Amino acid sequence: MSKLTYFIISLVLLTACNGNPGKTDTQPDSVNYKTYHNDRYDYTVEYPDFLIPQGEADSGDGQKFISEDQKIQLIVYYEFKDDPTKDGEPPSVEKAYAEDLAFITGVLSKKLEDNHYIIKYKVDNMLHTDYTVFNDRYFTIRFEYPEEENDRMEGVIEHIINSFKLEVLDYNANAQNGNASSGEPEDLFPAFIEGFLNDCYWGKNFSSLLKNNDKTLATYIDSKMDVRRYHAPGTVTKLATRAENFGFTEYDDYDLKPMHDGEIILEYINDGGSPEDLIYTNSNVVYYVAIEKVPELLVNMETFETKPVKTAYPNAKLMAVYLPDRYLNPRGFYFINTPNGWKLAFVDDSFGGA
Repeated sequence: MSKLTYFIISLVLLTACNGNPGKTDTQPDSVNYKTYHNDRYDYTVEYPDFLIPQGEADSGDGQKFISEDQKIQLIVYYEFKDDPTKDGEPPSVEKAYAEDLAFITGVLSKKLEDNHYIIKYKVDNMLHTDYTVFNDRYFTIRFEYPEEENDRMEGVIEHIINSFKLEVLDYNANAQNGNASSGEPEDLFPAFIEGFLNDCYWGKNFSSLLKNNDKTLATYIDSKMDVRRYHAPGTVTKLATRAENFGFTEYDDYDLKPMHDGEIILEYINDGGSPEDLIYTNSNVVYYVAIEKVPELLVNMETFETKPVKTAYPNAKLMAVYLPDRYLNPRGFYFINTPNGWKLAFVDDSFGGA
């Protein structure tokens, strides 16, 4: 056997034993994936097992995943985007894409599609890939990794993007059938209200957020309907709109911020207790209950005649939430299941009125 023939046979055997010598067990085809599900916005995405979950953000909108050596990061989250020219509605994909590009330097590649876009850019020696998808709301998957990891990450990024799924109820289809609340959306309500309270209530002054048209609060308000506020300046409860400054006066509290001193428990009301009694019983419990309608307004003091309060979605389900303010007085929030999910429709500050 010639030396050349021996060399070729040895090379073939070595290749057969080792497989592809250019591959390692950390590269994309050998990566195992786990699934992350976000309860608040009901989406799922897979992440590679070499990234460690860091726990959800306080707002409940997503989570960060980091490699053990801290060099590779994955962040997936709901991203609030609004278009001031459309009364707070989300911007078009084209506009969101242009706005993101305006703030990014070192762009290496970019691509815009009908309902998503992807931008790859470099900052120092780190590569970034941002994937943003629009489905009534914006969601972003962001990758950060060293330049030398580019080949390894390409397949991982593709897999993660393809795994992203929104599993929300088809509110739009239900609304077209005249019932925006089918599919038991109240099953999702506890997770939703927990996010709302973290974003807009605990450690914040809600009246101030409402009066100042806070952007975070705006994501919980339906632009078609806006929000109204029950208040009791005298013996009769009134309902005020944004144009009426929600009935606020200079004497209202815009500074004090409700806090809780322990674990908050969400409890469904099934005993018919009044909000006042419930709050005084346990100030660390947030009570919620399905209601048929929001409180009616008194129109005749002599006959006690009332009139119903109309909403933009007359067939939608309603949920009431009762919780304590800074002084342990009950405060009510009424949410409606709109085609875009649960939205705040009314604030009730009329409990214990004059």
